[in-house]
Amino acid sequence: MPKPLHKFRIIDLSRILAGPFATQLLADLGADVHKVEPPEGDATRGWGPPFDGDESAYFRCCNRGKTTEAMDLHSDAGKARLFELLKDADVMVENFLPDSADRLGLGWKALHSKFPKLILASIRGFASDVSNSRRPGYDFILQAESGWMSITGEADGRPMKVGVALVDVLASLYCANGIQAALLHRERTGEAMHVEVPLMEAALAGLVNVGAGTLMTGQAPQRFGNAHPQIVPYQTFPCRDGEVAIGVGSDRQFEVLALMLGLDLDSHPQWRKNCGRVADRASLIESITAALALRDVDDVLAFCEQDAIPASRVRTVDDALFRQAGHLHQLIQPLYDEDSRVMVPTLASPILLNGQRACAPLPPPRWKP
Repeated sequence: MPKPLHKFRIIDLSRILAGPFATQLLADLGADVHKVEPPEGDATRGWGPPFDGDESAYFRCCNRGKTTEAMDLHSDAGKARLFELLKDADVMVENFLPDSADRLGLGWKALHSKFPKLILASIRGFASDVSNSRRPGYDFILQAESGWMSITGEADGRPMKVGVALVDVLASLYCANGIQAALLHRERTGEAMHVEVPLMEAALAGLVNVGAGTLMTGQAPQRFGNAHPQIVPYQTFPCRDGEVAIGVGSDRQFEVLALMLGLDLDSHPQWRKNCGRVADRASLIESITAALALRDVDDVLAFCEQDAIPASRVRTVDDALFRQAGHLHQLIQPLYDEDSRVMVPTLASPILLNGQRACAPLPPPRWKP
């Protein structure tokens, strides 16, 4: 059965992570994605170690399902080749600075007049209609600019970035969603659209409840480390043989947990309600920490599973990918590379369509300058 986007062709001029991750998602859903790289290749090809031969893990994570070719868009020949590709394309994705796109003749007005049915998707650091639109927009910079760092890390520590480029990933998901909406709009009306996703705005939208709370109170939120500002207990705790994460989502769950840990709720009736637990956070967390320090992780997890209390061992990434039993192994999707005749492991899309995992069949393209 063909995948939902099987008839659509996408020309991907984007580099680094946000754009390529968006087009990889569309390739997983069946789109024909052709990646256009500068003569020296996408910069992430050299971002390592680790490398598998000459391919970096960074490039591999976001370029599955694509074909590729090198092209100098500053040359007449390169531009002519690109325009030849765009004649039959449905979407072009780019992440140039706004004036750079215009200088190359690849801004929305120029492209729309030449290819009126072509959808253009642009990922920017900042929106093209704001004063700082020319500022470069790397994920790390946007985590600082948007306030993410100020809420990440231990309460008494320095502001910290998230461990992966999550602003880029968020922007890529918004971009892929916007592209699909534009394709649906064009199918219904015949009209192409310009989809623009600024990293800064994706980061601000990703503040979700923290952003909503700041709008509500006008106050800067605090850092809570692994704890939750509005739910207690909802954090990690040390056990005798490792760390456990426990997320209590209801008052009933807490009462069951309190019974297991021997907490005296009659002496602390405020703990029976979440608002009271938040108000008396320090005292409650001290009591839970003391009780869990005497137990093994497996014992705590067995009890939590029996009573449907959300909990997990705090795992390393290799533990999560290689040593867990069950369905998670299906997310490691090996793809056959015909050039090197080896299987290339990739992390598949988490999307299931009629029970089938969405994953493009082609491995990330090897570099052929």
